[in-house]
Amino acid sequence: MKRYLIFIGSLIILLAAYQIGSGLWLTYTYTQGSGTQSIAENMTLVNSLVVLGSASIAFLLSQKVGRRTI
Repeated sequence: MKRYLIFIGSLIILLAAYQIGSGLWLTYTYTQGSGTQSIAENMTLVNSLVVLGSASIAFLLSQKVGRRTI
């Protein structure tokens, strides 16, 4: 149960960092009056890859922390 909680906590932190980072980047690169341009057509694919990568990193972190406590 402890490894699961570490995994979920790591996943939430990594996804929150991604959301904040992408929000800051989009705000920084915003150009007023650009119209209705589509920046990324495959945003679903990009988000899916980020979730997969975040889950993998969170799993590795939970395994590393789990080994230290045993």
